[in-house]
Amino acid sequence: MNWNSLRDEVFKAFQEYGCFEVMFDKVKPRALHEEMKEIFNFPLEFKMSKSSTMFGYLGQNPALPLYERLTIQDVLSHGVAKKIANLFWPDGNPIVCDMVLSYSKQLSMLEKTIRRMVMEILGVEKYIEEQNESSNYVLIFNKYRKPTRDESGIGLAPHTDKNILTILFQIQVNGLQIQRDNGQCVDVEFSPNSFLVLVGDVFKAWTNGRLHAPIHRVLMSDKDEERFSIGFFTFPKEGYLVNVPKDPVDEDQPLLYKPFDGIKHIQFYKSEAGQRAGHDSLKAY
Repeated sequence: MNWNSLRDEVFKAFQEYGCFEVMFDKVKPRALHEEMKEIFNFPLEFKMSKSSTMFGYLGQNPALPLYERLTIQDVLSHGVAKKIANLFWPDGNPIVCDMVLSYSKQLSMLEKTIRRMVMEILGVEKYIEEQNESSNYVLIFNKYRKPTRDESGIGLAPHTDKNILTILFQIQVNGLQIQRDNGQCVDVEFSPNSFLVLVGDVFKAWTNGRLHAPIHRVLMSDKDEERFSIGFFTFPKEGYLVNVPKDPVDEDQPLLYKPFDGIKHIQFYKSEAGQRAGHDSLKAY
């Protein structure tokens, strides 16, 4: 398939479903997972004590009892991967450092390619450089334990991603579900070694609503094993004002979103008012 045909297929998938599956053999997510999953086994107090501006641990939340995550902020910034390795391994861990950096660099290239495809379709290629320079990358390792018989199977409640794009790799156990327009949740069946690319609210807004940001959740069963996944997220940099370009705005598609700070929107979404606004919190922001 040539570039133009592939670009058209990507855009169509983003419009109809807000996501698509892609094969990408330039990274080894399973090997990275094997190195990083050790951190989940460290004592809770130890993991919590390591939280900082560049690393975050979330777990043991009564609202999400099955879920834990390890977050590496600004993963491609100079020295971040090495600092993360030094946090958990006193003598450092150059293998983890190199794997985190290599994985993130390759996925950032894939993400930029996908974004370029969308921008070419919309005729806004002149914003590509600005988009790339105003973006940060976040790497998140997710773990879901299986529920007890008395627990709900909700690993992660229904939500849309509050970023630009997400590239997700699932380790063996399924559980991700996408919500259709009729409200029905359908299982996502990953092919071996494939990734799922999802539109976030920021990219939906930047394209003036021409793309669909899918509502999705994680549902676990007491028959499941532990579920792991790795998410690579693109966010606008703090302080960057997201403006809808004039090009996707016309009589048929009037301006839907006023300029907004993507990071401040996340803070709003977590507030009581943001929670009342639901999945389309950007319009209420």
